[in-house]
Amino acid sequence: MRTQLFVAMLFLIFSVGCKGQTPEQKKQIEEMQKNAEKMQQDMEKKGMEAQRQYDSIMNTPQVKKIMQQTEAMEAQAKIDRDKRAAEKQEKVQKPNIPKKDYDEYLVSKGNTKKFDNWAYGEADIMMGGFATRITDPGYYKKIGTVKADGSFNLQLPAIVDIKKNGIANSRWLSCGYFGDKGKIEYSNTNTGVKVGYIQIKKNENLVGLLSIASSVELIEGWNPIQGHYHDIPGYRLEWFYVTGETSVKGQCVKENRYGEGKDFDITTVFDMQLKPGWNLLKREYDGPRIFVDWGEGEHNKHSYYKEEKITVAPSMLSNAKWIFRAN
Repeated sequence: MRTQLFVAMLFLIFSVGCKGQTPEQKKQIEEMQKNAEKMQQDMEKKGMEAQRQYDSIMNTPQVKKIMQQTEAMEAQAKIDRDKRAAEKQEKVQKPNIPKKDYDEYLVSKGNTKKFDNWAYGEADIMMGGFATRITDPGYYKKIGTVKADGSFNLQLPAIVDIKKNGIANSRWLSCGYFGDKGKIEYSNTNTGVKVGYIQIKKNENLVGLLSIASSVELIEGWNPIQGHYHDIPGYRLEWFYVTGETSVKGQCVKENRYGEGKDFDITTVFDMQLKPGWNLLKREYDGPRIFVDWGEGEHNKHSYYKEEKITVAPSMLSNAKWIFRAN
């Protein structure tokens, strides 16, 4: 670059200096101009030769391979940077929740009907909902017993008398009861339905609740009133009795509106084929979540699943657990 500038300056000097000169001086200047032009031509030739050599070297298989490896390394480096940035962002959004204390829970080993460290003596396993009001006689029925060693057995009633409206108006298998919106289609709307919530009582006093889930987190992190769940992926199992066969397909959307950036929707997807009698429904949680900071400490920062999927389990799942929560 400096050489080219020097040559350009020489041309400028020659053009200006040629005015008012003697023939001898003009001849000398013309000679210098020719030398400058030759110098520029030589530089251009050298530049072209250098470019040719560069192109020749860069087009060799060895150099092409090195360039491909370099491009691959740069691409991988970008992927790694993006991944670290995403992990950093996720870490910022994910709450650092202190480890929870599950002292009020007992969990079976596998789906064996036994609780270690059971400390309530012999108790009755009761199912509610067999009358209109909780104060009515016969609202609760005994379906099993927990022995003093924590082992238990239960037998669901073979026949359930259901006098309520059909399945389309049920509390748990329809849209609208909890303010959710959507459409569910039933192949038999005349089918009656009853949910089988189970309690454990001793001398008519409530000891605790009995549930089935893949882990204790599925019970602790679920809000049955608001219909949303936060914690690890998994499922809950619930007993439902229906009087006739029916399919249940569709979805409901619960719009949770709390304001201050805490609004989020939960979609419940129904895909079931219910048979007369008791059916084991599976409520499953997995997939995308939405983070909400309720304030007032780390225990009030949760990531809620955007979707709840309800299907029918063919039988008690092998990795399911019986979970007791003390009252």
